[in-house]
Amino acid sequence: MSRGQSYLISFFRNRTRKNPNTQIRSLTVESRDCESKPDEQKSAVSYTEMAKTVSTIMRERQRWQQTLVSDFPSFDFADPLFFGELLKSQNNVLFSLWFFRWLCSNYDYTPGPVSLNILFGALLDGKAVKAAKSFLDTTGFKPEPTLLEQYVKCLSEEGLVEEAIEVYNVLKDMGISSSVVTCNSVLLGCLKARKLDRFWELHKEMVESEFDSERIRCLIQALCDGGDVSEGYELLKQGLKQGLDPGQYVYAKLISGFCEIGNYACMSEVLHTMIAWNHFPSMYIYQKIIKGLCMNKKQLEAYCIFKNLKDKGYAPDRVVYTTMIRGFCEKGWLGSARKLWFEMIKKGMRPNEFAYNVMIHGHFKRGEISLVEAFYNEMLRNGYGGTMLSCNTMIKGFCSHGKSDEAFEIFKNMSETGVTPNAITYNALIKGFCKENKVEKGLKLYKELKALGLKPSGMAYAALVRNLKMSDSVATSLNLEIV
Repeated sequence: MSRGQSYLISFFRNRTRKNPNTQIRSLTVESRDCESKPDEQKSAVSYTEMAKTVSTIMRERQRWQQTLVSDFPSFDFADPLFFGELLKSQNNVLFSLWFFRWLCSNYDYTPGPVSLNILFGALLDGKAVKAAKSFLDTTGFKPEPTLLEQYVKCLSEEGLVEEAIEVYNVLKDMGISSSVVTCNSVLLGCLKARKLDRFWELHKEMVESEFDSERIRCLIQALCDGGDVSEGYELLKQGLKQGLDPGQYVYAKLISGFCEIGNYACMSEVLHTMIAWNHFPSMYIYQKIIKGLCMNKKQLEAYCIFKNLKDKGYAPDRVVYTTMIRGFCEKGWLGSARKLWFEMIKKGMRPNEFAYNVMIHGHFKRGEISLVEAFYNEMLRNGYGGTMLSCNTMIKGFCSHGKSDEAFEIFKNMSETGVTPNAITYNALIKGFCKENKVEKGLKLYKELKALGLKPSGMAYAALVRNLKMSDSVATSLNLEIV
């Protein structure tokens, strides 16, 4: 039985099982506050006003800690009731932490668990995770279980996955079953950190906990990330039967996964299911579908989806247009590519550098050099072209058509425009020169490439050896090696 099948069975067997240990505990002030006497209530009012005053002083006075005691010599700042009021009135939790540290360093102050829990919870609410971690380490107190669960969630969101798992295990050792939200946050943290092994270890421990749509989402994402897209799709279907809809992100993940492996039947099924569950595909999803179809030489199917988009009133953006144009160019259908090119421009979408390079590469493949030069010059006029991408596209194209001298002119202009040639540049020129029996120029560039610490390709090395008419052993003696 596969891992996917085993957790599918355990998932639906245990989904409706309730968690007997789940307890919702709220952080409250000691019960004695409920039985406070009239004079204590009056004192609380004065503490509230004083807390507001101190909060204002902390915000407005730079060195408040040097004057606070002298400003209020008879006031007991170490009173736990006052600290609680200060936490309520202070709108910046880091200021509250600052006051707490000042209090501990200037008074014989031993904060009670209520104050510590309130401050720790305020730090978590303010997403001050690192400050909360430092606070916990320095005070050494044990927070309320509900706060520990919140701490796990915050650590996971911050990317501190191992720390989150450690706190999760502390809860488990205390005999407390974490809520489904806490469990999901740890699993999601593992996914974001790309720790699939840790994900499956933890999930195996959590099979007894409740499942929800978020758990389904985590599981499907983990399966897709691990290459088990089909199992992820099976889990989606099972979840939908139980009324658990994992949301648009999961559909997009499955569609992308099926596109990558070329399973367009399942991709189409996911797309229809997505729409049936009232999730309307974004332009990004359609772009992934069109790109996947084109990469697998299904340009006609891709164009049907592209055309259907427009017929339904969608407005494909520049990325979608460029993706379809690239698909046509790869197929050699340059007439269709140019038609979409001018349609894109007519709709006010200016081609970017990548789009120009797509057209240039396509026309190079057909040997239409005059159109290549027209697109290249237009690209330069529009402020593009002075990049590694464009230079390499032109150099490789010219060299493939026996125009290595034209390619070398672009190579020389690169240094003048501040573009540093890379290994792709050198290897293309070496092969181009060798193809035209200009082996001396190729050998010179080879030595230059080696001097720069770049790696020659096997094809460039073979072209030099072939044109120099020498064996590998002779080539090695002349320092013509790939490594």
